[in-house]
Amino acid sequence: MNKNIWIAVGVAGMLLGNPAINAQGETRGKIETLNDHSFVIDTRPSFIYLPDQGFAVSVESPYDIIVGDDHFFINQKGSWYRSSSYRGPWELIKEKNLPSKVRQYRLEDIKKYRDTEYSKISNRRTPEQPRIDENNRQTQEQQRIDDNRAR
Repeated sequence: MNKNIWIAVGVAGMLLGNPAINAQGETRGKIETLNDHSFVIDTRPSFIYLPDQGFAVSVESPYDIIVGDDHFFINQKGSWYRSSSYRGPWELIKEKNLPSKVRQYRLEDIKKYRDTEYSKISNRRTPEQPRIDENNRQTQEQQRIDDNRAR
């Protein structure tokens, strides 16, 4: 129980501590494949919470990382990987071992939901407003709800 709380706090902190999201579409970071099951992600991705789906997805990144159930998930070349950190180590998993709230959507649909949610946030902002505001508040609230459900 105590471990789950610390993991939840860590995920919430990572999501809330994201650097500003650049609306110019700058690509940051890279994924380096060491072998079939090992990746190195050199830059911490920014995430956007998808309230209707119940998980977060990386934005403006050359890879799509999903955060759910205290883990990070990535699909590379049709295979799913899981890690407790965006840096890895990544372990190969079967699709049936994805969280149910992730598994119920096709990856292409998740990308569409992410892009739609991101465009809503990007269109509401002016250059003077903070880059991370409403979405982080929603992420924190959803994490608190998920933590309470887990208890």
